[in-house]
Formats: sequence, C-alpha cells, structure tokens
Amino acid sequence: MNKRDNLQKIFDEIFNLNVCGKDSLKIPRDISKTNINAKVMIIAEAMAPEQVRLSGVNYFYRDGRIGNTGKSLEKFLSLFNHSVYPDNSNCVYHTEIVHSFPGYVIKGSKKSIRRPTKREIEKSINSGILQKEIVIIKPKIILLMGNTAYTAFYNYFLNITPYRNLTKEIDYISSTKTFNRYNNIPIIPIQHSSGANPRFNNMLKNMDLIKIISNILENE
Repeated sequence: MNKRDNLQKIFDEIFNLNVCGKDSLKIPRDISKTNINAKVMIIAEAMAPEQVRLSGVNYFYRDGRIGNTGKSLEKFLSLFNHSVYPDNSNCVYHTEIVHSFPGYVIKGSKKSIRRPTKREIEKSINSGILQKEIVIIKPKIILLMGNTAYTAFYNYFLNITPYRNLTKEIDYISSTKTFNRYNNIPIIPIQHSSGANPRFNNMLKNMDLIKIISNILENE
C-alpha cells in the first residue's frame, strides 16, 4: 500500500477506537483534507467535540467554519509559515493522544469537556495508532499541544517523567535550545491554543521558541 492508503487504514482504526465509550456521532476523518506530506505534526489531548469528530476535518466545523482553537493556532503557525487550512501546502497534520471524545462533565449549570483518564490514555496509546501515524507521516517536528499531550508523550514515548510544568518546559527549551527527540524527530511542547488559555498568547511573543522551530524545519 502507498502512504495515502496506509493513512486511510489508520483513519479507519481511529474511527473504530472509542476508548471513552461508544460514540454514535463520530465520523471518519477526511483524508482528502489531510496533508499526508506534512512537516509539522501536532499532538493534542483528545478529540474535540464539534470539529474533526463531526466534520472529519481538524479545527473546522461541518459548515466549513474554523473553530476558535484553530483560529488561535493559526496565529502561532503563521510565525513559521505553516497553517491549519487544508488547502495550504504547509498545512500541519493534527492528531491526539486519545483518539476519542471524552464527553462532558456537568457541575450545576456549567458544562465542560472531561479530561481523559489515565486508563483511557493508556488504552489509546496501547492501540499503537499514534506510533503508526508518526511512522507514516515522518514529520520534521512534533509539537505537543497542551499539558496532557506533553506529560503523556514524555511518559509513554520518551520514557521521561516530566518534573517541570508545561510553561517551565517551554521556557527551558527556549532559553537552552535543548529539546528531546523521538526516533530522531525533535519534540517541542507548546501551550494549548484554547481561548481560555492566556499563556498561549504569551507564547506568541516567544521569538526564541519560534526561531528554534523555524531552524528545525529549515535544517532537519
């Protein structure tokens, strides 16, 4: 099978993997809206409720509108000439630690997205899907978006127990230009681009981090 066929097989596996319980709304990812030659892979925590889960396209709703997470992330990616838009030749490849939507937590009148449990994280990683995605895409760099992606990837893929929080790890990498690698691929944690995360906007001003990412993309 060629690269596209191999990735389509993975997308079928993702569709059938529901570690957070049966999901009747989930649809298969749209490979026609996927950059199979992406240089940048972004790994987030889990599947968002209303975008790729319902549309098949990362960061976008079924009606074609881009979500707020995608809008914010676009600001960051544009700093090193990349994009979330599928028609851009430098579109990133996006995936998750947990290839399922965890559901909601309701407290009083407030509804929020539930964080995946350790067991759900382990079940998703043990499926081997993420490992196979990395092998197929062969990105020049992997960006771990958010704390769960950072800690889970360090623990399960790098066999490193993180002792710095996400912000301090980003600061450390930015100041020392020292980062880890997985199968020789540079691994850079970043803040989650959620509108509720003020630390993401601060990261947009971190020109040391942007330079590190740009240099990796130009020289690796």
